[in-house]
Amino acid sequence: MYKLFVLLFILLGGFYSPAYAELNESPLVSLTQQQLVAEQTRSDLLKKKFQGWRNEQKIASPIISKQSLEHLDLMIAMAKADLESISLSLKTTQQSTDLIQDSIRNAPEQWEVSIPPGLSISQEVQQQQTQLQQILQERRNLFNLQQKRIKVLQRSRDTVQQTINFAEEWRQNLQRNYQLQQQAHRQESLDVLAVRLQQDQQKWMQRLNQWNEELKKAEVTGFINNYSYDQIEFNIFEAEEKNNLLETELNTEKISNKLQDLASAFNQKLSLSTLSNLQHQIENLSEQINTSIDLFHNKIKFLKNYWILINKDLQEGVPNFAHAQLKIAPLKEIMIGYQNLFIKMQQLAKEADAQQILIAKQLKLQLANRQALPGWNLNAWIGLGETIIQIPTLTIDKLAGLYEPVFNKLELVSSWQWLIVFFGMLIWFATWLKLRRFLAVDRVRLQQRSRGFFSAQTVIVVLQLLQRHLSGIMLLAGLIGLLFLLNIPIKLFSLIISMSVVCLIFSIVIQLAHILLLENTTDESGHDVKLYYRLRTTLLIGGIVTLATILVNQLPVNYEVQDLFGRLFMLFLLIVALVLMKSWEVVPTLLEPYIENKHAYLKRVIRWLSFLIPFSLLTNALIGLVGYVELAWAIAHYQGLFLVALTAYLLLRGLLDELVRWASEQCIRHFRNGWLWSQSLLKPFHQILKLSLLILSIMGLFELYGWGDRVPLLNTSLAKLLSMKLFVIASTATVTGLTIVQLAILVVILIWIAHWSREFAYRWLFSHTKDLGLRNSLAIFTHYTLIAIGITIGLNILGLNWGNISVILGLFSLGVGLGLRDLFNNFFTGIFLLLERPVKVGDWVTVGNYDGQVSHIGARSITVTTDDRQELLVPNADIFSKNFINWTHRDSVVRALVTIKTNRKDNPQRIKDIILEVLATIPKILTNPKPEVYFKEIDKILLEFKVEYYVDLNHISSRSGVRSQFLFSLWERFAGEGILPPEASHDVHLEGKLELNSNPAV
Repeated sequence: MYKLFVLLFILLGGFYSPAYAELNESPLVSLTQQQLVAEQTRSDLLKKKFQGWRNEQKIASPIISKQSLEHLDLMIAMAKADLESISLSLKTTQQSTDLIQDSIRNAPEQWEVSIPPGLSISQEVQQQQTQLQQILQERRNLFNLQQKRIKVLQRSRDTVQQTINFAEEWRQNLQRNYQLQQQAHRQESLDVLAVRLQQDQQKWMQRLNQWNEELKKAEVTGFINNYSYDQIEFNIFEAEEKNNLLETELNTEKISNKLQDLASAFNQKLSLSTLSNLQHQIENLSEQINTSIDLFHNKIKFLKNYWILINKDLQEGVPNFAHAQLKIAPLKEIMIGYQNLFIKMQQLAKEADAQQILIAKQLKLQLANRQALPGWNLNAWIGLGETIIQIPTLTIDKLAGLYEPVFNKLELVSSWQWLIVFFGMLIWFATWLKLRRFLAVDRVRLQQRSRGFFSAQTVIVVLQLLQRHLSGIMLLAGLIGLLFLLNIPIKLFSLIISMSVVCLIFSIVIQLAHILLLENTTDESGHDVKLYYRLRTTLLIGGIVTLATILVNQLPVNYEVQDLFGRLFMLFLLIVALVLMKSWEVVPTLLEPYIENKHAYLKRVIRWLSFLIPFSLLTNALIGLVGYVELAWAIAHYQGLFLVALTAYLLLRGLLDELVRWASEQCIRHFRNGWLWSQSLLKPFHQILKLSLLILSIMGLFELYGWGDRVPLLNTSLAKLLSMKLFVIASTATVTGLTIVQLAILVVILIWIAHWSREFAYRWLFSHTKDLGLRNSLAIFTHYTLIAIGITIGLNILGLNWGNISVILGLFSLGVGLGLRDLFNNFFTGIFLLLERPVKVGDWVTVGNYDGQVSHIGARSITVTTDDRQELLVPNADIFSKNFINWTHRDSVVRALVTIKTNRKDNPQRIKDIILEVLATIPKILTNPKPEVYFKEIDKILLEFKVEYYVDLNHISSRSGVRSQFLFSLWERFAGEGILPPEASHDVHLEGKLELNSNPAV
């Protein structure tokens, strides 16, 4: 900075000094010219240095050492130092140039000529004007030199920036190749170790087989003594443990090799997804290490106990002292081997924990890191704009760079591969034509037969989108297939493929909005049309922003440009979120006509998603715009996975519901007892499938999140969880997790049996039984038998023996005696009802003051439906202990009695004939047995008749209805015949005196 102050002092001091005319500015201009020449020389050297690096890369050795990486790091550090120096010089030069330009612009205002006395005006003015012109010309020359110097510095800065980008890319490639080289070296060492250990393992396997053969022979021929048997047994033990030790050592080396690979793959420039994947792998590896540590600990503990037993035998001086002493050395060797592996595993566990901490810190750092834009620095924005202008040139260079590797790959393609490519293209073209025909013809047929199913409508929309984008999809698939057949790395065309996929996605979304919002317009207010045009405009702009974002992330540009386009993409998401939130009710309105009323949950879910999706986009966009771009992407990643899982669950749930619905319709249509099969089998199976789908969706979501090994319930092995001891019943029966699962399944089956076994037996199993009462009893017995079998199985699952069951039955009997007497009295009475069958479903009975039809026979009571549709519950015990009339015990024909009273003056025979004629006109009154009319009583004022007729209760709704119809018809006939009802006698009472007139004339 001191150079800047010196320059400003010279300039400003010269401008304001009275003796300014005497200063000679030529040294300053000369100095600037020298600096310009020096900068040009440095710029040329930087270009040569950059070209030298490129040449060095071409002739670099394929074998990479750590020193070469360190040398490249030093070169990058020096280049960054040059960049800082050039940036500082450029900033200083720009500031000084601005000051010179301001001084030139303001010179006429500052330099006002003062005329001293004694000099002529013309000479003084002319002299000062000449000096001023010279000074201004020098300043202009200096300004031009500074401008040239700025351009040279900018070229130098660009050259150094290109050098740094090239060196960093070279460093990344070298680092990647170095890691691969180290992995190959470690794998080679591991292979050598594996070969050596396998050879040793084969030797011990041979010994093991040899000792096993000797043991078999000794068992046949007999042992010489116990010592020989003990020695053979120990030899077998030694061979097995040696074999296990060698295998464990190999596994330990594999774990160590894997941990080193993961540690070498970690650096601070990895993306969040890569870091998360790396963390997941290290966690799995750490779990393996901890499991091995526990295994080694138990093994060492076992060997120590064995060692103690042998030492105890040696101290006691047992007869087989020599044999026991021979066991010491092999056992010690095995124990030392496991101890060494135990120590190594502990060290690996520490390294894995340290690596997990590093990755966790890096994840937190990236999520909490806030990227800042250049702010109010104009020069930074100018540099950012210059980099953006270079994007087309960089894109062309990247595409042009594909020529050489692709051409080299094509030169290696054989004639057979070209033939395979030719036939592959023919198959691809035929598939294209077949799909076009299917989408053009069969889609229309499917649309006509969809019958309004939500899943069918979804498939139709998907087929429409596929038809409109078939060309793009097939071209992209053809490109990928061609690259695969020609052995060209797809990574070379990642830019083209990713941009093509983005174009397809945005086009599909726009066409989907067109189908839903324009082609199926249902909103009379026009909000759907307005939403479509807003979305189309927003998506077109967003597609361009997305393409630019993908492009800059695959080009060698600085991080500021990538961050800028990332912010623009977040701005696009913010606009989309605002548009969707403004019209969030449009999508549910469009989809609800295709959803049945019984699927109300689906309507609620769609409404929630219509609000939550734009709300999540809004929050993520705001987080990204603030500067936490990585955090926004991480949140969006998890939200996207959740929406994918939820959408997949809803679609599969809808397809499942409609599949079961279709199967139910087919059962009812084609089977005799289709309704029974549909309700008793398909419906429970449907519930099981829905529960399974929900569980699978949750597990799939955990796997997508990478939480499968982090959730304790999922991380615990299933066998360990099911075998976990929970509690003990009756000191003998142990209840585990597996017991609970088995009981839960049994309870579900019992609930299903309790709900459907009676119907199933009545309508299908005993459908050929003509006696309905027997059929109902058999169905109920089947129901109780299955429940009893289920309870027995449940007791066996709990591990209860007959002794425990007798205790439970004793307690049960005590409960019956104390408070459940009436309940079990009714229950056992119900069993006798089933055996004796005094009543069956459909019988007409009289219970107290109530008449009705038996609609259900249960374990505790029977249900009687009265004429006014009341449900009367009659305890089973009341049937045997109280008055109970069954009108249809033997058959359904019952007698009805009606009393008819007429006038004393009417002809009784005529009345009888009229009544019989009226009875004959009513079809519900049976003719066999035939109706009868009995003359019951002759009174002073009336005649009384008793009418007796019979009805079949299976063919009438109620006896009162038949009686009412008969009386209405009889009244009409009596009225037509002039038959009047009887007149009751009346007594007349007169109060007071009755005076009789004796005058006959009166």
